[in-house]
Amino acid sequence: MIGEHLKIDLGSGNPEEGENQPKGFILQDIQPHKNITLVCDILDLDKHIKKGQCQHIRLSHVLEHFTRKEVVFILKMVYKLLEDGGVIEVHVPNLKWHMQLLQENKDEEAVNYCFGSQKDEYDQHKTGFTPNILFIRLTEAGFTIDTINIEHSIHVLATAIEI
Repeated sequence: MIGEHLKIDLGSGNPEEGENQPKGFILQDIQPHKNITLVCDILDLDKHIKKGQCQHIRLSHVLEHFTRKEVVFILKMVYKLLEDGGVIEVHVPNLKWHMQLLQENKDEEAVNYCFGSQKDEYDQHKTGFTPNILFIRLTEAGFTIDTINIEHSIHVLATAIEI
């Protein structure tokens, strides 16, 4: 186990492949890429981080790589790992934008964004999100939505508040 009031970036990826690894965060990934300090499966995160230990957990283009059932599990686990008032930051592809690409006859681009580029076993999308679906999953896990921005991707900031 490590410190208190943690800021963790889940699924940080490989910076050599253009992945954005935010400064000031503990970087987690299932593979030991450059700068990764916590190598584990996200589904096992609660074996490495104590309940209420985090102030900010970031999942940027990560949740779509899990099944719908796993997404529910991850969001509930993250809620428990956050301290009261802690923030979850989520970025996911927007299925509505994928449909717009199809309408513009950009089929290959739409399929690539929808299902991942599939360069390895981890770069495959197993589910999709619309703003409404993400809102529902987060609120069902106990989060209060602070902001939601919708473009090609959906970006949400939400707070874990104990009632």
